[in-house]
Amino acid sequence: MELKVLVERYQTAINQVYRRINIILKEQIHADITTDQFSTLHYIFKNNTCTSTDIAGEFGVGKSAVTAQINRLYEKELIERNRDDTDRRVVYLSVTPKGTEFIVQTEKALFEVIGKYLQNFNEDEIYTFIHSLEKLAKVMNED
Repeated sequence: MELKVLVERYQTAINQVYRRINIILKEQIHADITTDQFSTLHYIFKNNTCTSTDIAGEFGVGKSAVTAQINRLYEKELIERNRDDTDRRVVYLSVTPKGTEFIVQTEKALFEVIGKYLQNFNEDEIYTFIHSLEKLAKVMNED
């Protein structure tokens, strides 16, 4: 198959999945947080503490976009900001207890919903898909 067709199929599929997860997150789980905000919150949670520069680098977005997400998460009391004692310009982000509870509840609900879709695949198909996606991510990150 031609590379252009493969790339277009990939883009169409990944966009449809992303949009559907956004809809599920908004309509069935939490109407007050976007997929991008949840991804940012989850990244902070996984890393215990990080900076907005870390987040921008991880997601390949501008610092201004991250700042907007951070502000919204902070306003919702899901994260906290702490200045570095030695360099006051550095701000460390961490998840609040409320944010941790939010992540746990959201993941549980999201996994239940996505689990229903994954029932349409056998175990080999799921592992092959995940392995291939991880391989693509690794190759792209090495570039």
